[in-house]
Amino acid sequence: MRSAAEPFIPTPAQADAAAASAVELDRAEELIHAALLSELLQRSVQVTHARIKPGHSVVVAHAGEDGAHGWTMLTSDQDKFGKARQRAADFGQQLQVHQRDPARGYLYSGSIWSDPALAKELHDARSSLDEAEGRPVQWQILRYNPRRRLVAVVDAGHSPKVVRVAAGGADQLLATALRWRSLGLPVTNVSPLGRRHSATIAPLWGVGDLTEYPYEPAAQRAGEAVAQLHRAPRHESCGDRPHADPAEAAAALGRIAPWLAARADQLALRCSSQLRPTLSSTAAEIHGDLSPDQVILAAAASHKVRIIDLDRAGCGHPMRDIGSWVATCRHSGTPELIDAFLAGYATGAPLEPADLDAWEAYAHLSRATDFFRHRESDWPRQTVHALNLAEEALNR
Repeated sequence: MRSAAEPFIPTPAQADAAAASAVELDRAEELIHAALLSELLQRSVQVTHARIKPGHSVVVAHAGEDGAHGWTMLTSDQDKFGKARQRAADFGQQLQVHQRDPARGYLYSGSIWSDPALAKELHDARSSLDEAEGRPVQWQILRYNPRRRLVAVVDAGHSPKVVRVAAGGADQLLATALRWRSLGLPVTNVSPLGRRHSATIAPLWGVGDLTEYPYEPAAQRAGEAVAQLHRAPRHESCGDRPHADPAEAAAALGRIAPWLAARADQLALRCSSQLRPTLSSTAAEIHGDLSPDQVILAAAASHKVRIIDLDRAGCGHPMRDIGSWVATCRHSGTPELIDAFLAGYATGAPLEPADLDAWEAYAHLSRATDFFRHRESDWPRQTVHALNLAEEALNR
């Protein structure tokens, strides 16, 4: 029997049902449940990413046992359905239509190459690679967020490369990587790919990230590099990151986990109270999504690193990066990477310990939706753990 102080944690099936109910379309749960989606698609798949728009739609990415990646969407928007079918046809693709009902919604699936928001960008990148190599280039999908972005390894040139394709374009990412390299920061050499300014290509560097190989000297080197970034003069081309918004982070969590909405709102109020003077700060250039899995090691026990995934870089408060790093390490149970990173950071930039705990709490809160979106099997428990850690940070 659960004690009064112990938070309620629904089973994953119960939590999925609550999240799906927000869509207000009666087949939404079929998309986020792997077994039900496999039955719908008539092949075995795992759901790798899910995104819900309350009262409107749910879209998921999935991967089959054969390595084929695709997407499935349920929406009440007839125009979106029609445009998706036309976009697929424009590129020789055909969608699988499971339901076409104005009252119950439009349910349809396709391959990554038919993604309504990425198809032009993907075909441009693929044709450019094939043309440069003089042969069809193989793509191994690493990450796929439907209608947003895709990351893949390709067998191009003398060694494998990483290709990133984004619906929002790649100009800002390219400018950031070039500027960071000019500062002497450890980032890979990123180049444009294709003609649409929406894709980049870079060498596949290193053996793995700090999550896979938690090596303290590498974390310390990452801290030194981030300090160097934060103390560099703000460049005019550094775009402002969206302001940290605890209330919106809590609202996003409440939409998929209504059983946590009240607690998330209370944590947001406490974060906002402590961080109000700094929430809208654009004092420094920041990574924007800093964590050990964004730091690649040259070898298993090497201090040589590269910082990757600069999509969310921009100008903001430097403690936003530090809080993000600390929160991720705290959640994964690798406190040694916190100490090593902070030691490296302190050699080049001042820490603001009065703000650090609150920024850590904000990072826990803002990432609490990740466990649902990434379809972690125990996402309700992981989400509650994130809120527990946010509360602990605020109580220090």
